[in-house]
Amino acid sequence: MTEEIKQRIETIKAGKVLDGYKRTVVGIVPNEWENKRLSELLKFQNGVNADKEKYNSGIKMISVMDILSNRPIFYDDIRGQVDIDEKALNNYSVTYGDILFQRSSETIEDAGKSNVYLDEKNTATYSGFVIRGKKIADYNPFYLNEILKTSGIRQQIIKYSAGSQHINVSQDSLSRVNVCLANEYEQNRIAEILSKWDKAIELQEKLIEKLELQKKALMQRLLTPKAGWKKVKIGTLTRELSIRNYQNECINIKSVSNKDGFINQEEQFSKRVASKDTSKYKKVSYGNIAYNPSRINVGSIAIYEDKEDGIVSPMYVVFECKKINPHLLLLLLNTDKTQYDIKSYLSGSVRDSLNYSDLERIEIFIPDERVQSLLFDFFNKKNMLYTKEKEKLKFLKQQQKSMQQLLLTGIVRV
Repeated sequence: MTEEIKQRIETIKAGKVLDGYKRTVVGIVPNEWENKRLSELLKFQNGVNADKEKYNSGIKMISVMDILSNRPIFYDDIRGQVDIDEKALNNYSVTYGDILFQRSSETIEDAGKSNVYLDEKNTATYSGFVIRGKKIADYNPFYLNEILKTSGIRQQIIKYSAGSQHINVSQDSLSRVNVCLANEYEQNRIAEILSKWDKAIELQEKLIEKLELQKKALMQRLLTPKAGWKKVKIGTLTRELSIRNYQNECINIKSVSNKDGFINQEEQFSKRVASKDTSKYKKVSYGNIAYNPSRINVGSIAIYEDKEDGIVSPMYVVFECKKINPHLLLLLLNTDKTQYDIKSYLSGSVRDSLNYSDLERIEIFIPDERVQSLLFDFFNKKNMLYTKEKEKLKFLKQQQKSMQQLLLTGIVRV
């Protein structure tokens, strides 16, 4: 990054308007960028509400899950289907360049999130939980979708949303949102540049998915009990810990995600959700295992590997391994058999979480120490490769975010 660009960023951060720039509702942007309301670019309409028996066959139907995907929407990737006639399809059609918005969300941060339909060959439709913005003006669809993710526009959508239990956006509120658009050439160049990062991220995610499938197949083959393996209760290998943060001395608040293990709480919830008083929070130290009792069935369990102690919600279960390597135990906990046993504790109408008293009664098969060591070494090498590829993905996403900030605000011109 050049000194000129660094200086430009600092000046705009300070709220000062540079020569050749102007102040707008979306922030400071280049003078020639044109202010538009979304109603000038898109015609809004709510989606299909069909009888229950009409779903799961027919035309592909875009749902909220498709909108929340990090990738633009293509027909073959759409999950849902609905059986509607040609007249209804014409009324509720989704074609190339249309933008789809989430109508309702549980958190204000997710209000009105959007995605773009980029399939030029197939016509899709969309569900009643979605608002379609039908393309009625000239714009680069990929570019507009990226613009809609920027803070100045997200703040407007959030401001216009309503509701207490569920956060809702309407056609009218979306119509009032202002955007500032670059000229056609610059839109296309920005879209071309950012789409390269999208493609690189997509390829990296597919590689990681492949590694995950390989690891799962190896786990099933190598961790299936063999002759000489002993059946033991998990409680004989572990000990529950409940060390509290009584003096509020530890401020390193963590959560366990179902994909990335321990992460900072702000990373998972986009904000701190803990109160100022964290005296009842539980401490976790290097090598401990912790899990969310109500989300262990979707993989919210991990080994704590930071050198600095952290704290987790009082509802979490924290334990240490006494007679088994924690990494190997975690692998054994993720086998099909043990996952079945875990889910059997969660299947009742009353029980919806797995306490340590439940976990310690679950039986697993373990090999002798020599085989344990060989298995740990083998899977550790696999995990190192997996971690390396995950770090590459994280770096690509950071690069993409930086480029979005520079290009979509006009700090860097193309």
